[in-house]
Amino acid sequence: MPLTKTTISQKGSWAALPTELQEHILRFLLHDGCSLARFATVSEQWRAIIERHNFQHVKLSFSRVPQLGSMTVRAQALVKSIWLTFELREYGCSCHRSQRTFETYGLRKKESLLRKAFRALFLTLGEWDPQGDLKLDLTIHSPSDSHYWFKYLSFEPDFPVPPSQPSFVLPNDPAHGWVYGKLTSAPKASALRTVFESNPIDTTGLLRVENQWWNGLPQVPAVKTLIIRLQNRRQWSPSMLAAMLPRLPSIEEFYYEPWRAWDPSRQADTDELYCSFFDSLAMSTSLKKLVVFENFDEQYALAFKRCQRMREVCLKVTRALFKASLELEHLSASFVTGADHFLQAVEPGWKWPHLQSLTLTSTLLDAQSNPGTVNTMLQAVASTALSRMPKLRTFEVWHGRVGSAALFSYRVDEHGYTRISWKATWRLTLDSCVIKGWESVARAHGHTPDFRVHEFVDETANIHSHADAICFLGMSKVLRPVSLQQILRAHEIRREGIPRELAINNPPSTSL
Repeated sequence: MPLTKTTISQKGSWAALPTELQEHILRFLLHDGCSLARFATVSEQWRAIIERHNFQHVKLSFSRVPQLGSMTVRAQALVKSIWLTFELREYGCSCHRSQRTFETYGLRKKESLLRKAFRALFLTLGEWDPQGDLKLDLTIHSPSDSHYWFKYLSFEPDFPVPPSQPSFVLPNDPAHGWVYGKLTSAPKASALRTVFESNPIDTTGLLRVENQWWNGLPQVPAVKTLIIRLQNRRQWSPSMLAAMLPRLPSIEEFYYEPWRAWDPSRQADTDELYCSFFDSLAMSTSLKKLVVFENFDEQYALAFKRCQRMREVCLKVTRALFKASLELEHLSASFVTGADHFLQAVEPGWKWPHLQSLTLTSTLLDAQSNPGTVNTMLQAVASTALSRMPKLRTFEVWHGRVGSAALFSYRVDEHGYTRISWKATWRLTLDSCVIKGWESVARAHGHTPDFRVHEFVDETANIHSHADAICFLGMSKVLRPVSLQQILRAHEIRREGIPRELAINNPPSTSL
């Protein structure tokens, strides 16, 4: 029987339940994935709960950006995050061989649409309550990205959704390495370039023009968090982001997950753009938290000549990044820099008066490294923290790659007690000078040192990727949770094939 105001008011029915129980049941149905929008008219109580759920997280395609204002005219205050998705047109497999031009992806036309969409978005959001706490999440991709070699790719929201597993086709596509759901050969360099190497707006050499265009847009103080996740394999140009950030004057948190470049010369160009980008971050007076995670894939690197499996850190980028971090409260930078490079980049007079947590990677944390070199680095960081970071409560330096994972950490708990720990797939004896160095940090900052070294070593751990290392070390905050799951799933599918329970109807084989 359809649910109406009459039926819910009958004695012994819904209306007889306590209000708290009614809300609990309704929220359970919402989080279970039920569509209850049609029930919003049953009562004011129902409408309030359902609208709060429906408008809390908004997925918005670029074509619908102009409608955002009318869509949220009564529910503006309910919107907590906007996932802005920009979909490039589909392409054929011939793109893997040639014609990798702007026209191949429709990017010249799309660039114009992209600008129009951003203008409409900023005009709309510029009128929103500046006291809001809005997250803006940007994604660009083509549906064809997961059609050929990369059938394990998924494009998912950053916000919580009803529990489910993404579905994948169970492909039999030998031309692209797939045999009955299993990947039997690695993708070619041309296929990787198709998915990775095209920017939505490539502004290299056009920064002045780009700044002028963005300066013509209104500021959007409602946005407090900006998210660029690793499912953006086509990178948002760092110069475009540098031009965008001044239009977000109240941004407090920025999560940035670019991919490394696969060609050394292209990486050098990207590093130059990184420097300008981090310089622009240094101008922000509102930013409190910066999480940078430069993603990579050791298997992909093998497809390119002159491409090292782990990219070399650029000292110039490191210096720009840490200059931008001087007023931050929280900084996490993985693979784009290193703790040892940080020590080289620090300039006289630099201090981090507000920094509470610092997380870095270091290639020195490897079983093949000289233990003395590792200990010297850990002692030097302690010395820097002692004199330049008066509020530091957490320091972590870690590294992870195929077959190896390691983490050194210094933490102050809520009671003011401190401890250091070593967790890895290999053993390291911490020198007494390292322990004394971090004990001095604790005492100088007014904490109670409890320097029993907590050690956990598992030399048998299966580390198939840096994502496995992150899970083993408990470092999940170095990137967005959904990004971590996407890396784990991609590596698992490449090793084991697509699980039958996640497979949908087997499509016909695609051909060259």
